[in-house]
Parts: sequence; structure tokens; C-alpha cells
Amino acid sequence: MKENEISRFGHFLIFILNCTWGIIQSFIGLIIFLIFINKPHFWYECCVVTVSASFKSLKIGGGLSLGIFIFTSNYIEKEQIKKSSLVKHEYGHALQSSLLGPLYLPIVGFPSIIWAGCFAGWRRKHKKDYYSFYTESWADKMAKRSKS
Repeated sequence: MKENEISRFGHFLIFILNCTWGIIQSFIGLIIFLIFINKPHFWYECCVVTVSASFKSLKIGGGLSLGIFIFTSNYIEKEQIKKSSLVKHEYGHALQSSLLGPLYLPIVGFPSIIWAGCFAGWRRKHKKDYYSFYTESWADKMAKRSKS
């Protein structure tokens, strides 16, 4: 096992933490998962990834992570899941969720949604990268720390 790689026990622990300590976001993720039950689902580490998860009333642009559930708006082949930078990034949010528990939504979830949905024009005008925001850069660091 590589130095930065999470063990099977580590993934199990992250899963359990997201299903207990992070139950709020995992429950919301479960509801969205059930809405997209007819879409393809794959396992990535300790999370369920649902691909092609978008419709007009629930706009998921790019990706969304809620506890053990990851949703992507684009289709990703099963063989490409482990190579997808989007899935890795969203997994970083799952790691944040397991760490923060009930504080995940106010510290990461809501600010991330606001940053994605309300500041696109401001980011373009000021030439700011989407991933420069603290929630996004932290998720990237968490994902890279977990497995390369």
C-alpha cells in the first residue's frame, strides 16, 4: 500500500462515519439517489457514484457529493471512474463530510453551492478558478491525500 493510500478499514470507517456522524447529508444523498435510481451507479472507494444525474428541477452541474453519495451530471464509463478528476474531487467532499459530520453542510455544502451557483460571473470577471475557493481546494487536497 502506498503511503497516502487509505486502507480498506479506512474506507469502511469513512463509510460508517458518513452514515452516522454525517447522516444528515447522507440522508439527503439517499433521497437524490432514489430520484436517480434508473441511472448507472458505480462504487468508488466507499461511495456510490451516480452518473448522468441531471434534470431541470435539480440542476447538478458537474458534480455533487452528499455523504456516501456522489452525483455527476455527465456520463462516465465504469472503467473511467477511478481516473475521473471530477469523481476524485467529489470524493474529497465525502472525506470532508466524514470529518465534519453535521457541520459539513454549513461549512462546506452551502458555501460550495453558493460559490458554484451565484459567483460564475464574478469568477470570470476576476479570473478566479472555481477550485480556488476554500471548499473546493480543500476537497482536492483531501482527495489527493487519500489516493493518487
